[in-house]
Amino acid sequence: MTYTRYQSIETAPAKSVALGGARIREVPMRRPRLLMVGMHLTLTRGGITTLTADILASRLSDEYEISYISSQAEQLGTVRKLALAAKALSQFVGKCLTKRFEAAYIHVGSNASLYRESAFIIFGRLFRLPLIVHFHAGDLTIYLEKQNRLGRAFISKAIGCASKAIAVSYESGRTLQELTPKTRVSVVPNAIETSRFLSITRSEAKTSDEKVVRILFVGAIGKLKGERDLIDALVKLNDPSIRFSILGFGAESLNSLPQFSSIAEQVEQLGPIPMADRYDHFRRADIFVLPTYAEAMPISVIESMAAGLPTVTTRVGGIPEIIDDRIEGLLYDAGDTDQLAECISKLVSNRSLRIGMGRKARERVRKQMCFDKYIEDLQTEITGVVEGNV
Repeated sequence: MTYTRYQSIETAPAKSVALGGARIREVPMRRPRLLMVGMHLTLTRGGITTLTADILASRLSDEYEISYISSQAEQLGTVRKLALAAKALSQFVGKCLTKRFEAAYIHVGSNASLYRESAFIIFGRLFRLPLIVHFHAGDLTIYLEKQNRLGRAFISKAIGCASKAIAVSYESGRTLQELTPKTRVSVVPNAIETSRFLSITRSEAKTSDEKVVRILFVGAIGKLKGERDLIDALVKLNDPSIRFSILGFGAESLNSLPQFSSIAEQVEQLGPIPMADRYDHFRRADIFVLPTYAEAMPISVIESMAAGLPTVTTRVGGIPEIIDDRIEGLLYDAGDTDQLAECISKLVSNRSLRIGMGRKARERVRKQMCFDKYIEDLQTEITGVVEGNV
């Protein structure tokens, strides 16, 4: 990428060079500045946080001078969340007043995030910044339907201020385009750094605990992830060979379900775990299950595929864009616990089927969800906005 020459720079002094007997003042180039807003990178766990951290660690930070502001942290209480959001908005305004930015880049999740990040979008518009809004949530339509007319109008108006909206799946892109027809929407499907999972291998060789089949679930409890459906399905299966690990916020809340007691001894409740410590759980697992009701492009499913796991999940959002039914995993209709139980049973009883689907899943991730290509596509979208070619 060729940087634009600017007349001033903070990071290096100007130099003068001799040219044809005359001395010409050479002005150093500076990287274009991006003002990015997103999740707190240590106080929030989840796919959006993982992806945002990977973006910040990528070569994008070599091309752009990125100022990152944390606007949300799931591990904080309500009052501290509000304080963090207020502080973040103050930082955003302060940076806009004291530095020149070529664009603002705002990551948007679900639920209250739509209101919170809408405030950043509107302030960015007031400062006449080109705005890139990256939508990660798959429940946009569901959430908007629950809002009153004023709330829907506020969110729609804010989204309409964006110079470019980036969707993480084609299904999500269609939803955004219907919501704000005048907004330019691009699709950059999610990807992960697959090298982290290369050490995870699967084998058809028998092991000492071959009769035990481990199911892994990753996701925050109570956020349309379908964890109660999974509990119901396991109760229906009544299979003592199954071990079930729950990784995510609120895992302990499942203890209050009446049907939980009958499978409690089979369940491992792990709670939120940093990404660096999650690989062992993917390595131990045999099947990944996500009975979700709403998704755009779940990072956890991409991680499971990269780890060589067959996935049982639903036909919602962008999931059918990355998993073909009975090829890389098994898809069923959200909410149908009989179908869910049948899918799990099919994989539990057939080890070679599990391994075969897992191999195909890993190969698809390597071919279609390369992180270097993802960053290249993301950089193209950002550069287009910065240079006014949206």
